[in-house]
Amino acid sequence: MNIVLINGSMRKGSTYHYAQMVIDNIKKESPVDLFEFFLPKDLPNFCMGCYSCIFKSEDKCPHVNQTSIIQKAIDESDLVILTSPCYVFDVSGQMKSFLDHFGYQWMSHRPNPKMFHKIGLGIVTAAGAGMKPALKTITRSLFWWGIGKTYGLSQAVMAASYSEIPEKIKLKMESKALKTAKSIAKNFSKIKKMKPGFLTRFLFNIMKLGKSGHPEWNQVDYDFWKKNGYFDGFKPWNA
Repeated sequence: MNIVLINGSMRKGSTYHYAQMVIDNIKKESPVDLFEFFLPKDLPNFCMGCYSCIFKSEDKCPHVNQTSIIQKAIDESDLVILTSPCYVFDVSGQMKSFLDHFGYQWMSHRPNPKMFHKIGLGIVTAAGAGMKPALKTITRSLFWWGIGKTYGLSQAVMAASYSEIPEKIKLKMESKALKTAKSIAKNFSKIKKMKPGFLTRFLFNIMKLGKSGHPEWNQVDYDFWKKNGYFDGFKPWNA
């Protein structure tokens, strides 16, 4: 299994160790090749809101030297793991900027057919609270990327560092990591045959209706949909 891990912090703290628990358990079920990135080191610049990726091409992003490397790793992965500690009840700024950089592959723009046969996992931790909105931020993007099956893990660790987490909470994290890893490994064998849920299919068709016949709205998006046969009835999850 090819795994890409995007760490939303440079710190190897609670969130990092939670992700490693999952990966270590997956390794017991399947051989793993891991592509790992740390933010902001591997994507140091914030999204500038220049619209280049939306109206021109993702290759026109001013930070394409970094984004193209990450995109290639995502494309070649079977499992996409996005992690973040909770900062003010949401993801870290660097994780949010990462998600902004890859907004061009949302179903509302240019749905990448490679995404629909992947498994996604969002992982967040907090010293106290804020996991729910942080995890939602991550899983929302995974959904709009078209990821076929998505999991979420969150934990209030009641500590500022991994070494200070009470043993009872660590055991809880290990139990949830094991359960999730086993489910991921089980679904991995059939992910190529899995179809997305009703909401994904419904929204894809809504986007199709909106874009069909309207190249003036976004010529790059329109050309992408036409080239991939989406207007002619081809579905990205059938690729």
